[in-house]
Amino acid sequence: MAIITYLFPALAIISTAAAATCSSSSTTTIVNPAGASALAACKTYSGDIELATGAAAEQGKVNLNGVKEIVGQLSYQDDNTVTTIEAGDLQSVGNLNFGNLTVLSAVNMPALGSVANMNFTGLGSLQSLGFGTPGILTAGNVLITNTILTNLKGLTGLTSVTGVSISNNPYLASIELDVTSIGSTGGDATGAIDIGANEVASGGQTINFPNLQTAVQITIRNASTIELPMLTNVSQNLGFYGNLVKNIALPNLTFAGGIVIVDNTQLTNISMPMLTTINGTNGTYQIANNTLLKAIDGFEDLTTVTGGLDFTGNFTDVKLPKLATVGGAMNVQTSAVFNCDPINALQNNQVVRGAVTCAGSQSNPGSSTSTSTSSSASSTTGAAAPLSIPSFVGGTSILAGLLQLLLSM
Repeated sequence: MAIITYLFPALAIISTAAAATCSSSSTTTIVNPAGASALAACKTYSGDIELATGAAAEQGKVNLNGVKEIVGQLSYQDDNTVTTIEAGDLQSVGNLNFGNLTVLSAVNMPALGSVANMNFTGLGSLQSLGFGTPGILTAGNVLITNTILTNLKGLTGLTSVTGVSISNNPYLASIELDVTSIGSTGGDATGAIDIGANEVASGGQTINFPNLQTAVQITIRNASTIELPMLTNVSQNLGFYGNLVKNIALPNLTFAGGIVIVDNTQLTNISMPMLTTINGTNGTYQIANNTLLKAIDGFEDLTTVTGGLDFTGNFTDVKLPKLATVGGAMNVQTSAVFNCDPINALQNNQVVRGAVTCAGSQSNPGSSTSTSTSSSASSTTGAAAPLSIPSFVGGTSILAGLLQLLLSM
């Protein structure tokens, strides 16, 4: 059970002195301002601290100045009275969990540089982070959702982070982090980026990870600009859903566990010129319902897709000049006139291991209501810009998983 700490002003010094170890094996709950002030004598506190209704002074401010390190969790949940959380000397903390604090407008932690996990949820009055300069440099999982943040100042300098989930922050116009890698290349949920539903009022946010090279999984939604110029490896799924970008360019990407590009209504160009392999648990390669995308031709070096290949939309041109292996089925359906002969040849030459479906001039490409799903019935000879087959073939032979951040409570 939590230890409820009732410290009154007259007893604050006595209580602090008695707690000489500044530690507890169970949660310490602060229910009044004196209890918060008493922690000032503890430069390092070992244990979990829970702030509760009443911890704030009359002006709505919780003062934790004096504490430099919390080896444990600092949590404050479900309060409509606190306006400011002040911890001016705090340099590191285990989990930093603030949730459903409806009038919290300031979190002042200018010295904070390290946090095990950070969970900011339901902070409807919080417009900025008070993490100072350079701000937090190392973190585990970072979750920010349902705030009115306008920027991420104090997080942009992150050099090490396990996972990032930023969503439903309607005034957050730009997300930029300097981190070079997200988590490890392990098989769990760590190492994921999940971004979406921010700055929805003015048409999507700008996403910029100028130095990011590796991640386990990336999911981006509702963005107007996406910049990932140094990205080389995504060991699981790379997904772009419902964005407003015109261009998706990943000039240095060589490997992905899966690629899904769906419902990007303004997209006209995809460029991943160095991508050679799509090889994950499912190995999915899907490009679907990108209305303005007329050509799928930015994958010049792609040779291997271990799973299925699924292209549907309004395109007239598909070029995969080095494609040598598709481990699953291949589905190519478009509402435009399309020559399916080269697609069928990929199966005939054993490039595609599974079934091949190709159809042009479809009223509803890819769905069960298409006018035809037979590759032979819908093939059109002589259509412009067919799929380019690897030169050596001629006779010699859905979604991405949602990020689940593991935040210790």
